[in-house]
Amino acid sequence: MHVRKATEHDVEIISSIEQSALNESLGIPFLRQELITNPFANYYIVEKNDVGIGYIGIRVVDDHGEIMNFAVYKEKQRQGYGTFLFEYVLKEMLSLGVTSMSLEVRKSNDNAISFYEKYGFTKSYLRPNYYSDEDAVVYIKEFNHDYISNWK
Repeated sequence: MHVRKATEHDVEIISSIEQSALNESLGIPFLRQELITNPFANYYIVEKNDVGIGYIGIRVVDDHGEIMNFAVYKEKQRQGYGTFLFEYVLKEMLSLGVTSMSLEVRKSNDNAISFYEKYGFTKSYLRPNYYSDEDAVVYIKEFNHDYISNWK
């Protein structure tokens, strides 16, 4: 398995991954715009045998990264692809000078919450009705020098 930077040619696979994992997608027009015109967008795909299995989208502004979406095909979850991708991207973010990251997660998504907390993300605050049917919990991770030296 390996990770590569996503291109505009990956919008259909990214949308397909989202549909499988999240039962919804940001949409092909949005994804295409992110990959073509947004200078802050950093999207990565984890592949095995040149087949996309998962992706993560992060916007980086100055020294802060915001995870936009992170998904792995439903049938490929819990097989290490998400962990491999996430750890690759954390290292990549550190190399870009990112010192903090944030994300929103559904309040009921215990698996995702557990995953992010394993990497040191901490609950910051609640965003009521962030999703059409549910609140979001905002998680933040500050990278200290010890953490950075362990990852490089």
